[in-house]
Order: sequence, then structure tokens, then C-alpha cells
Amino acid sequence: MSLKSMLEAAARGGTVEVTDGWTQGRAIYGGLTGALLLASIKGRLRDAAGDGSGSPHPLRSFTVSFIGPATTGAVEVHAEILRVGKNVTQCQATLRQDGALVATALAAFGKHRESTIVVPPRHPMPELPEPGTIEPFPYIEKMTPEFYRFLALRQVGGALPFSGAETGDLSGWAQLRETPEEFHEEHLLVLADAWPPATIQMLSGFAPASSLTWTLELVAEIGPDTIPPEAVFAYEATTDASRDGYAHTHAMLWGPDGALTAISRQTITVFG
Repeated sequence: MSLKSMLEAAARGGTVEVTDGWTQGRAIYGGLTGALLLASIKGRLRDAAGDGSGSPHPLRSFTVSFIGPATTGAVEVHAEILRVGKNVTQCQATLRQDGALVATALAAFGKHRESTIVVPPRHPMPELPEPGTIEPFPYIEKMTPEFYRFLALRQVGGALPFSGAETGDLSGWAQLRETPEEFHEEHLLVLADAWPPATIQMLSGFAPASSLTWTLELVAEIGPDTIPPEAVFAYEATTDASRDGYAHTHAMLWGPDGALTAISRQTITVFG
């Protein structure tokens, strides 16, 4: 199934057949997991609205907890609406495989409100070479994550994973290789989790690492009216702290207009 077909199946709820090529190690790529959970939630909201409109408010925050590894093949996705308030709608979704819970997500949608507080983003978009001047990471069988065949990541700052680097920061450009008909919040989720955990470049040799929790906070509205389907996003990640086998990072994504689009925060397990 294509990404479009998987997202459409998730929006209907029930069984989704995750196609080969979307793995990261032994598990389904986390960005795809998040996108399937969000698609399920938005599908549930559309069903509840009865008119196909879905949530009346933009997505503000999306948090995923990766409970266990899911492999390609059939997964079961289910969403429920927790509360519909005047200003905020909150939902939950779960992903199961072979009866076991493998991921859960919470989504918060909130309407625009008048406020006297306006704080411009403190971190400007980094100065990066033009995307077309940088070759994206290639997909190399058994060497790079399989999902690299679907995403074009062009690294500028930082080092390669497991290279013994002194920094836990990285930057670059991210884009879908296959341009969707329209760009939605689900596509941003696919892109936002695409980079290797920033911290693992500090390891001097291979060691397992994986996301434990991931939260994407949307600063700007994402949709066909604001983001072109061929959009390239600037990305910059910082390792805030790491100890006792857990690393804590935050990353920022800037859209084609140079405006801050989203903030990504992760807790990462590091076995090395």
C-alpha cells in the first residue's frame, strides 16, 4: 500500500496493512506510526461530525508513546473522542498488532482565541545551503533505515550516527520523495520523526536506541491552504540532556516561508 492508501485505511479505522519498506530496524518507522494514529483520530472526528468536516479546530499537540515494536503487516488502529469542548477537542488512538498494544497517542485540537500575549519564536530558521545543493541520504539495503526510500533527508550540521561526535545536535532539510496530492498534518508527522535521534551520533559504535515518547507541538496551521505539497522543511535538533540511558532532545521545523512550523520533543532510550 502507498502512504496515501495506508492513511485512508487508518482514517476508516480497523485493519491497516503496513507495506514493506516502512521499517526502522525491526519496527515500523515511528513517524508512520504517528501518522496512522492521527489519521484514525481525524477519521473518527469526521464520522462524529456526520458531514465530513472533521475537527473544527487545528491540531495543536500530538503525543505518541511507543509501547512495543510493531512489524510490517496487519495492524489494528482505533480512535475515540475523549471530550469536545467549546475551545478544545481531545482524542486518543491506539495501535495494536496480534492483540498486543504497541502504540498510543493523544491529540489536542484547539480553536483560535484572542489574546494579548504574542511572543515571536525565539529561534530563527538556521542558515542552510539550498536543498538542491545537497544530496539526500541514499537508501542502502541493510545499512540505512528502509523508510529512507520514501523521504529525502539532506543533512547539513552534525555528524553521522555512531561516529563518536562531540555534539548531539544536527540540522538539515526534509521532504517527501513522492509529492502528495495535498499536504496535511499527517505528512508533517511522517517528516518530523525522520531524522536519527540526534544523540546517537555521540556513540563511538553501534548501539540500539529508540524513541520512548514523542510530542509534536504545532505552532502554525498545517494544511493544503498553508503548505504546498512539494514543501521542504528546515530542521534543527538539540540534545538537552542525557544520562542513565535516556536522552532528551527538542527539534524545530520551519516551513517553506521560513516561519516556525512545529516543535518536536523526544525521550530516547540509548543502550550504549
